[in-house]
Amino acid sequence: MLRTLGIALVCLGALAPSRVEAEAPVVIVRQGDALSLIAQRAGVSVEQIKDWNGLNGDLIRIGQKLIVGPNTKNPQARAAKADAPTAKPNATSSVDDDIDWTPPFDYASAAPDVRDDPSQRIAARDPSTAVAARKSDEPVKKKRGRTYRVQKGDTLTGIALRHDTTVAELLTVNPGLEADRIHPGQTIDVGEPRPEVVFKLERGDTLLAAASRYGVSARDLARWNPKLAHRDPRPGTDIRIYTRAPVSRSEAVGPTNRGRLEHGVQLPPHRGYVIRTPARAYGTEETTRWIVSAFDGVDRKFKHTKVVRIHDISDRNGGRIRDHKSHQNGRDADISYYQKECSSNGCRFEDFRSSELDVARQWALLEYWLRNGQAEMIFVDYRLQAKLYRYAKRKGVTKAQLDRWIQYPRGKYEPRGVIRHFPNHEDHLHVRFVCPYSDLRCRP
Repeated sequence: MLRTLGIALVCLGALAPSRVEAEAPVVIVRQGDALSLIAQRAGVSVEQIKDWNGLNGDLIRIGQKLIVGPNTKNPQARAAKADAPTAKPNATSSVDDDIDWTPPFDYASAAPDVRDDPSQRIAARDPSTAVAARKSDEPVKKKRGRTYRVQKGDTLTGIALRHDTTVAELLTVNPGLEADRIHPGQTIDVGEPRPEVVFKLERGDTLLAAASRYGVSARDLARWNPKLAHRDPRPGTDIRIYTRAPVSRSEAVGPTNRGRLEHGVQLPPHRGYVIRTPARAYGTEETTRWIVSAFDGVDRKFKHTKVVRIHDISDRNGGRIRDHKSHQNGRDADISYYQKECSSNGCRFEDFRSSELDVARQWALLEYWLRNGQAEMIFVDYRLQAKLYRYAKRKGVTKAQLDRWIQYPRGKYEPRGVIRHFPNHEDHLHVRFVCPYSDLRCRP
């Protein structure tokens, strides 16, 4: 009897650690979360969270489960983490090629909160502003099979609308079917339903251009949006469309320092900038659109146009580009600072005193990307951050926004802020745009 009791106690002792792990508090990563924010909410440190979850870096993903309380799980990962060298900012490099662009900080904490001003959102194809076909918590509506029996009074157009498809696609999947000759009782293959996409018309968009972009007819687009009062609605209008075409043909693949670019788009001319080398000015469709939109925004704010220089984004197909270790997947851009005195060829890439910065124009450009949630990070020399910080504060930007957006005045190695210091950016800024939500192989 005593022997049996002893064995039972040993077994219970062996099970105890699992019970503690099961009871350890767990959070699920949400959009906009970062290790630093999660740690602050849980009342623990970032290093503790890394330790409990066996994390070797700061990268976390939406939907990931993180233990935020005492846990003994994965001691091997903790031991490896303890032995790993700590990454430090490279403060001595003299050329871009020597810079280790692998983020040394928890850059996810720099993600701006586009909820600050919802009216400023545009049809950016990223998770915070692009319009999704369905909310993640909404149930998926299942179709009752792939065929439909024609009823009296049916038309092929009505059948197409009812099944989220087009007349052209019905004719394709039903060889021999004639649009004006269907009859009750006839069985039609309606195919798989097309994904629904809802997007906001951007400035300069037309319904015809939108229909062409998504591979549908203007007539179908009008049928899907019967409440549109005008032929060409105003920018910002929500448009519903059913399409199998990708939201964006371009794709950023991998990280910016070990990636490539597929179906890159060349940055178009603009009166607000000059492009040094057009062959090195390819980006994702989103990158090029966001650059143009930001300079349009600056133009609208100022009576006279001042021109800056854009040096490099990526090669046509991405990959390693001379003079850079990043710029490999179409999401990075080097742009000269706005200066009070610039030549007709644009504000040049050269060192200058902080007093020579055209703060108003520079802030207008950066604020556009910040408010629209399009910038993952922006490298700006720390001495210039002070000017931008004070100007933005005078213009009514809240302290909470400034804390999220700008590293200053917390020191050049503080890991918070979209705008942050990095060596060798005294003569130009470097903006890295977010991964477009449609680019599933893109890595922050």
